[in-house]
Amino acid sequence: MAQREIAKAAKKHDIQIRLFHGKGGSIDRGGGASHRALRAQPHASAGGRIRITEQGEIVSLKYSHPFIAERNLEQLTTAVIASQCLPLPRTGAALRRWEGVMTRLAADSMSEYRSLVYETPEFLEYLLQATPIDLIADLRIGSRPARRASGNDIGQLRAIPWVLAWTQSRHLISAWYGIGTALEKEIESSPRGLENLIEMHRNWPYFRQLVDNAEVSLAKADLGIARAYAELVESKEVRDKIFSRIESEYERSVSAVLAITGHAELLAEQPTLEESLHRRNPHVDPLHFLQIRFLEEWRSLDEGERPEELRRLLASTVNGIAFGMKSSG
Repeated sequence: MAQREIAKAAKKHDIQIRLFHGKGGSIDRGGGASHRALRAQPHASAGGRIRITEQGEIVSLKYSHPFIAERNLEQLTTAVIASQCLPLPRTGAALRRWEGVMTRLAADSMSEYRSLVYETPEFLEYLLQATPIDLIADLRIGSRPARRASGNDIGQLRAIPWVLAWTQSRHLISAWYGIGTALEKEIESSPRGLENLIEMHRNWPYFRQLVDNAEVSLAKADLGIARAYAELVESKEVRDKIFSRIESEYERSVSAVLAITGHAELLAEQPTLEESLHRRNPHVDPLHFLQIRFLEEWRSLDEGERPEELRRLLASTVNGIAFGMKSSG
C-alpha cells in the first residue's frame, strides 16, 4: 500500500522515483523468488525504475557463473517490464477488502511474535542456549559485530546473526513465527474466514507470495533437530515453556497454510524444491548433531582455554549448515 501511494504521488507531481530494495539471502531478510516478488508488488518498480542490493554470499551464488547470472538478471528484468506493460488485475473493491484482512493479519502476527521474543522473560535464556548465537558472535561472521552495543539486549542484536542463529538450529522462527496465530484467528473470525483467505491466495499475487514464502520456511524448519538444540537449555522449565510454544505455533502455521493452499503436505506445488530438500537434509543433518555435541564442549571451557581446533571444527559446521540450507542470515 505504501509503494502504491508513493507511486501515485510521484505520478501526480511528475516526479521520477526509484525504490531501493535490500534483498538478503534468506526469506526472513527479504530473499525468496525475485521475479514473483516483484510481480506481486506492481508498484515496486514505479516508472520501470528499481534498485536492488543483494547480500554478499548471494552475489556469488547468483552471479559468479555467467549462465546463472544471465538467468537471474533475466528474471529481474522481465518482472520490471511486466509490471509496466501488463495490466493489473481488476480487483477493485475486493482488493480493498483484502488489504483490510492483510492489515489485521500483520497486526496479529506481529503481536504474537513480539509476545514471544520481547515479552517472555525466559526467551533470552532460550536464545542464548538453544541456538549457536554465542558461537556466531565469537567467530565474527560478517563484516560487522553481532551486536550494535554490548550486553544481551535482543534489540541490540543485528539481523544477520539473529537469522543465522535460528537457521543453524532449524527453528527458523524469524521466517514464520506468528503467521499461524494470525491466520487461525482470521479463519475463526467468520463462517467465510477460510474461504476469504483461499480467495486471496488464488487471486492476489501479494498474499500468495507471502503464504508461499511461509510454506517454504516451514518446510525448511525441522523441529526434531530444533528439539535437540533445545536440550542444550539447562533449565527444563525454560526449555519446555519456550519450545512448546514454538512447537504449537509451528503446528498452527502448517495447518493454516495447508488449509489455504489446499495441499496435503508442504511444497506440494514446488516439487523441485521439495526434492532438493529431500536430497540435501541427509547431508546437513549430521552437521547439526556435530555442532550440538561440540558446542557443549566449547561452552564448558573458558574463552582462553578453547583450542583452535575446536573453533575450526565448529566454524566448519556453521559453514556447512549455511551452505546446505542455502541461507546464512
